[in-house]
Amino acid sequence: MSRLTASINRVLYLPLLLVLLTPATSRSAEVKVNVRVDRPTAEISPVLYGLFFEDINYAADGGLYAELVQNRSFEYYSVGGWAANSERLHPLYAWKKVERDGGEVQLKVESETPLNDNNTKFLTLTLDGSGAAGIENSGFGGIVLEEGAKYDFSVYAKRTDDQEVPLKVELQTSEGDVLASGQVPRTSGEWEKYELTLSPNASADEAKLVLTTTGGGKLMLDMVSLIPQDTFKGHGMRKDLAQALADLKPGFLRFPGGCIAHGHGLENAYRWKDSVGDVAERKPNWNLWGYHQTYGLGYFEYMQLCEDIGAEPLPVIPVGVCCGFRDPFEVVPMEQLHVWIDDALDLIEFANGPVDSKWGGLRAKMGHPEPFNLKYVCLGNEEHDTPECRERFPYFVEAIRERYPDIKIIGTSGLGPEIPLYDLMTTTNVYSSDEHYYMPPEWYLSNVHRFDNFDRSKPKVFVGEYASEGNTQYNAVAEAAYLTGVERNADIVDMTCYAPLFAKYGSTQWTKADLIWFDNKSLVKTPNYYVQQFFSTSKGDAYLENTVEMTGRALPQENYAGQVGIGTWRTGIEVESASLNGQPLKLDDWKVLAGDFRNTEDGNYAQLDRNREAAVSVAPDSAEGEKTVYEVRARKTGGNEGFLLVFGYGNEDSYYWWNVGGWGNTQHGIERRVDGASTNRLVSARGRIETDRWYDLRVVLEPGRIRCYIDDKLVHDYRPLAPEVRVSPTLDQSTGELFVKLVNPGTTAVKATVELEGYSALGSDATLTTLAGPAEATNSRTKEMVKPEQRTIPADSTMTFELPPTSVEVLRLKVK
Repeated sequence: MSRLTASINRVLYLPLLLVLLTPATSRSAEVKVNVRVDRPTAEISPVLYGLFFEDINYAADGGLYAELVQNRSFEYYSVGGWAANSERLHPLYAWKKVERDGGEVQLKVESETPLNDNNTKFLTLTLDGSGAAGIENSGFGGIVLEEGAKYDFSVYAKRTDDQEVPLKVELQTSEGDVLASGQVPRTSGEWEKYELTLSPNASADEAKLVLTTTGGGKLMLDMVSLIPQDTFKGHGMRKDLAQALADLKPGFLRFPGGCIAHGHGLENAYRWKDSVGDVAERKPNWNLWGYHQTYGLGYFEYMQLCEDIGAEPLPVIPVGVCCGFRDPFEVVPMEQLHVWIDDALDLIEFANGPVDSKWGGLRAKMGHPEPFNLKYVCLGNEEHDTPECRERFPYFVEAIRERYPDIKIIGTSGLGPEIPLYDLMTTTNVYSSDEHYYMPPEWYLSNVHRFDNFDRSKPKVFVGEYASEGNTQYNAVAEAAYLTGVERNADIVDMTCYAPLFAKYGSTQWTKADLIWFDNKSLVKTPNYYVQQFFSTSKGDAYLENTVEMTGRALPQENYAGQVGIGTWRTGIEVESASLNGQPLKLDDWKVLAGDFRNTEDGNYAQLDRNREAAVSVAPDSAEGEKTVYEVRARKTGGNEGFLLVFGYGNEDSYYWWNVGGWGNTQHGIERRVDGASTNRLVSARGRIETDRWYDLRVVLEPGRIRCYIDDKLVHDYRPLAPEVRVSPTLDQSTGELFVKLVNPGTTAVKATVELEGYSALGSDATLTTLAGPAEATNSRTKEMVKPEQRTIPADSTMTFELPPTSVEVLRLKVK
């Protein structure tokens, strides 16, 4: 996952309802689908649909990993990143002192005699001996407890005196009512681990863990832990979140990232060896999203989770270059590259090696003597196309191929749909190449045929990270349409996974779109989740020959009439001239909607407020007629981004703009402004602009078409799509189950007729499972507006039913 795509989070997304673009038609829309059951055209990979886990949005600690104590080993400190509290983190974060009955305590985090070389911090409590005192932990925004459930408590402790006083352990409500209690009778003068089990007598949503003692002297504590006994298959994962993953029937799990695999510089990279062995001896790390990781969820647990949910493990291995989005860009010196290559080889030994090998022995010691049967490794994550990457990547491929020739190597195509590193993947002959893109829903609808003309002699394609920037029904349907193209090209696309996987309410850095939202107690399955489930549970093993005939649906012909204008986003600009259809526009009578626009002494028009988001000024002149040409000559004077050329302005709630040098000056894009605040990106292209350079910008508007030019070079040629029904018929040849997936992205219902040929017998009934709802519908903790509904219909060679607006339907039946 990249900082570039995440920067889009600065605005909310509301989908552009296609009904705004589609004129009424005199006849109703129909689609006829003919499926040849006896003519498979592409073999579908058993691992086509999988999962991508990255510790973003507090997905691990405070999320999937069931540990309830936050900052359990006092290792927190202020870090950079996007988390709201990243700079406020400190060694006693989530902890505070407890003083009772006149007792007093001083708290100090120290490192002189640590638990071990990796766990370097511990807490010293200096007690005055006049009463009870200690500490309490509030968990990750409160600890959720279930009445009668059992919780395993543990702590490492030592005391500097010989007093035989107990350490009292309590689970309390936020008001201080005791729900469960126990005690450690005494602690010795050396680090020892103490354990007990607690069972609360009532449930609570915001409980706390309280540790107190009496007497004087000093008490040292480290690795304070509270984990429910009832975890997913007993392996330390939160049950409801892990079950939601299992319910997706994933073919694989890609982990641990993402950008966190690179880290924020080489020192911060994710080194898998730090995450295995005794949890008290693992080396914690912070991640570039802005918070700390205990690595309690480490490589062993990831691979164990893969077994538990029936997925192939797919670890991501850094290849000697750090994240290209973060300065300084660091690379491993060539003379040190062997250390990183050895790490990759040792990881394969850890997963598959015999118990008498070094790393296979560690796996066995951790409780898994049988190999994990690792089949794939992923080298790199959306690396930038740099000479350093191109130099280092082949060494990893060569080393793994030499020692482990059966391992399938998945490389990286680089960031974005332009896949700049695909040529390197081809020359190194990797098994598959990982491509990432986070694009608006319209991109997915218009790229259904993306893989139709890929060269089949080149590496296979792994769509390793993708999402359509929203969790509405319209987003989910757009992604479903794209997946029909993936299945049609299953001979070259053999893996896909949506990203990000998890987002915790109130602790989310990536707010645009996440598959599963959760809090400490519950989870929300998005419409996107249900689309993933639809496809993963109805993929079959063969794509079938088919024809699709669509009638009664017209091409949108929006004419984009309205006023024109200029704007900025946290940027200063100066406009020298503007014209509409060749006629100069006066720059001294524009209406300022927001920002600091002024006429300069030389007759130019400037926007000076570099902190203002969406500074906009509109001319009184309007774009009318069959063709409109709007031209602006302008330069950027400072700030983070570029120009906004406004057009189609009717009022402050609805208009378009061409965003030149947007998203941190990394892309150009055409957007529609909705409700005066939210933005729907229609199309985008990579690009940037320079400060103090004059640019000639031109927007050409025709019914159903927008063209945009920079210095006479065409940047966009956007034409809204007619919302065509997309279809994917697949067959499970071992069971005889036939699946026909139909996707209707339009805002009107479509009559669908499915004709089957090339079979000898049909089952008596078919099931039709539908995911439908308004385009803007979302699911939340208070209401699930979109969820699957299933009904039974008679099976026949010809079946007719309705596809609701913005819907995905799966027809399932038995054939012979």
